[in-house]
Amino acid sequence: MAKIGIIGAMNSEVITYCENFGAEKTKIEGIYLANVSGHEVYICESGIGKVNAAISAQRLIDIFDVRYLINSGVAGCLTKELSTCDAVIAKELTYHDFTPLDILDRNSPFASRFKADEKLIDIAVKACDELIKNGETFKYIVGNVVSGDCFVNDGNKAKQLREDFGAFCTEMEGAAIAHVAVVNKIPFAVIRTASDFADENADISFEEVEKTAARRASYIVTKMLEGIEK
Repeated sequence: MAKIGIIGAMNSEVITYCENFGAEKTKIEGIYLANVSGHEVYICESGIGKVNAAISAQRLIDIFDVRYLINSGVAGCLTKELSTCDAVIAKELTYHDFTPLDILDRNSPFASRFKADEKLIDIAVKACDELIKNGETFKYIVGNVVSGDCFVNDGNKAKQLREDFGAFCTEMEGAAIAHVAVVNKIPFAVIRTASDFADENADISFEEVEKTAARRASYIVTKMLEGIEK
């Protein structure tokens, strides 16, 4: 049996897990426990932003002794290769609002880019392939993700992030969770589904696709839980 933490920033990003898994409240507000595929799964609604995400990740490790961290949720897409509700499986994450970024290379944690666990990436890829095989019409990419404490709704800013970081999507929590996982030497994965294109239409697009994006991410993560060794 493994202890696994799933973190989503908003209620809409975790409620599907809680409902599907029959999760129950723990002693910590916003953290729920379920037994899934022989694992203890702790589902956490972290709140939005890097600090909230990092606090939640460390709590899961310190209080519940989780040995894997999975972050899922929606994100702003930075490439026209994908459409709304398509998925990005993070290969590597970094901050787009930490300047200069190489301070992290010279000081703890001596890394400014955080690489996701390859085995978890492989399981996520297989889950996406299975979804497509079963008739879901969507695409996915394994690639870089950037995080920052700002909601990107400017086309020029989105273009800059794509060019500067080679990122496929931008969000507000993933790199912080990855940072915590790396410091604690535990494997992690970040799965994001596109809710918008991080441009001037981002606020309009988000509400229309949020539920579909959350459902798809939930399926992928559920398959990941099945694939993690007990």
